[in-house]
Amino acid sequence: MLNENKRSKTLLWAGIAVFTLWALIPYLWVLRTSVLTNFAAIDPAAPYIPTADIFTIEPFMQIWERADFPLFFRNSIIVAFSAMVISVLFSIPGAYAFARLDFPGRQILFYTAVFTIMFPWIVITIPVYEIFFRLGLVNTLTGVIIAIAIFTLPQNIWLLQGFFRQGIPPNIEEAALLDGNTEITAFLRIVLPLSAPAIGAAALFSFLTGWNNFLWVFILTSDENVRTATVAIHYILGSDVLREWNVLMAAVVILVAPPVIFYGLSQRYVGEGLGGTAGGG
Repeated sequence: MLNENKRSKTLLWAGIAVFTLWALIPYLWVLRTSVLTNFAAIDPAAPYIPTADIFTIEPFMQIWERADFPLFFRNSIIVAFSAMVISVLFSIPGAYAFARLDFPGRQILFYTAVFTIMFPWIVITIPVYEIFFRLGLVNTLTGVIIAIAIFTLPQNIWLLQGFFRQGIPPNIEEAALLDGNTEITAFLRIVLPLSAPAIGAAALFSFLTGWNNFLWVFILTSDENVRTATVAIHYILGSDVLREWNVLMAAVVILVAPPVIFYGLSQRYVGEGLGGTAGGG
């Protein structure tokens, strides 16, 4: 019986390892291509594991010298962080109101917000562009930031209100009120620190949405000076400026690095926030 259990666990872990490797192959291929010479990147006979004669970090150096990639990278950072901050700041009081307060139309407003999460963005690109054009926000980083923040706001409200409702018992606030706190100070001193896991998860999702967003940057910008790296790679790939696949893959690796780092720093909060548990001290 013990041998059968051991064999089953071995088969399970072997299956997980094979599935994980299969899922990682595209990412490993991108990383491999980014450190190859230009010729080796398109040579079918090139070894899967780069040897010393074809290994180089020159593509990472070249990408900063071509196509204004440092500008695009900087724009991506500005857009992602700004949209994240705006979305999280506005979603916290909104989610708390939906979770704790009883006011006319609360259910209708909440389900309207949830409905917008399921609504395909591509359907409303024309009216959104028209509104932003009339407001003078087309071809500006401000316009892109506002657009992404607006469309990540319902997602954050949905996530945070569930945490406020299930992760933090109302008697915690009642005890704080009995200790002499007002509703605002109870929220700031008690509820907000305990909500750090959920806020961290909401911040991560907002950052990833802003960093990876293609649609709104593509629709609202035509000027290179306000283009983000995600859209810039699209134009680079479709132009004759850059046909070196190793340099293009180096750009992809650089573009993927910030979300990976951000997730690594906040993964503990993400797990707790999605699990609906309040963070400890």
